[in-house]
Amino acid sequence: MTELTKKQILDKEDDPQALEDLYRSDPENFKVSLLSAATQKPNSKLFKFWRVRLEYEGGDKNPSAVPIPVVCLIVAFFGLMVRVPENFFTEIWYYPRFAPFFIVLSVATYFLFKNPNLLFSIALSIFSILTSIYLILLPNWQSSDSVTMALIHLPLATLIFLGICFVQKDWRETEQRIAFLKFCGDIFILSILILLGGGVLTAFAMGLFELMGVDIEDWYLSNVGVIGIVSIPLVATYLYDSILQRRLYITELLAKIFSPLFFIFVFAYIIVMMIGGYSPFVNREFLVVFNGLLILILGIIFFSIVTRGRDSKIYITDYVNVLLVSASILINLIALSAITFRLVEFGFTPNRFCVLGVNWIVFIHLIIIAIAYVRVIIHQIDFDLLRKKVVSYLPVYCCWFVFVTYLLPLVFGFV
Repeated sequence: MTELTKKQILDKEDDPQALEDLYRSDPENFKVSLLSAATQKPNSKLFKFWRVRLEYEGGDKNPSAVPIPVVCLIVAFFGLMVRVPENFFTEIWYYPRFAPFFIVLSVATYFLFKNPNLLFSIALSIFSILTSIYLILLPNWQSSDSVTMALIHLPLATLIFLGICFVQKDWRETEQRIAFLKFCGDIFILSILILLGGGVLTAFAMGLFELMGVDIEDWYLSNVGVIGIVSIPLVATYLYDSILQRRLYITELLAKIFSPLFFIFVFAYIIVMMIGGYSPFVNREFLVVFNGLLILILGIIFFSIVTRGRDSKIYITDYVNVLLVSASILINLIALSAITFRLVEFGFTPNRFCVLGVNWIVFIHLIIIAIAYVRVIIHQIDFDLLRKKVVSYLPVYCCWFVFVTYLLPLVFGFV
């Protein structure tokens, strides 16, 4: 740790909020510097408090954690809810409707068990029943673009209820919304790691049984494999919440690493596209790539911003992030132009309507973030206001997810 940060901590000896912001901006380095600073100011009551907080090694670090047997029961219940009904329906009808839905519900159930709330429990139960009835009544998604878009957005709409169960009564607070965003990013990374580990275990298991002349592939994949995949996000949640104590900083690290790389990639992609004559106006695949790229960039920008403290210094990565946001706005403009062209040329469809809607939502959000980020760099506002700009827009995304999931098929007559 540099001497500069140690000096920052000493300068803020009497400012609890500033010390908290420094801690949130870089917990590991803060711990080293704080402990060093505390040795120079042994009589500082605030430093004594921070020292106890950072060095605390209590036997029960998370007394409100959900016990492992309860986690296993939740895994078993939702795993069977996905696996057993499939015996009475076709896989292609049942799994796209209910598997993602039950996966997100299992994590929401975990947080309601950890922090019991009767009102939220009743609301989640009603939501689950009504949504299940809605999914049963939906026509075949293979012959309906609007139903397909609804099923794609269903996990995101369910994620809203997960977020409510996560933050509960504090859903209006900026810090709680940021905590949920970090949770989603970390759980996504952890789930991928667990999935890779499970894939290796599956390969070894089937390989060893095959050496003995026993073919378990069909049984293993349709039972252990399905239940295992359903349980991955819940297992990742338990590891993150109870074992790691919500101290996994991998999303912030990845965002810092990939923001300059994506900036280089985005401009290289645009240049090659222009030189090669590839146009999203007539090439549907390029339009899909554009939108996927926008989602990735938006995620990187989110996690680059929300982890910054109010008094964080401006680094070179912040200038790179502004350029990355600017590049994203350019890509969004191209995508919006291409979608509008396709609507005029080929007609109005549920797919084009959804792509147009989400691009406008993202475009407006990127403009808001870009303006706020520039104001941070020129020292008109601090990072707290920038973070608030990021998360205060989340209800717009939520309304869009709910509309596409529950109303879009009705609007388009299930076409």
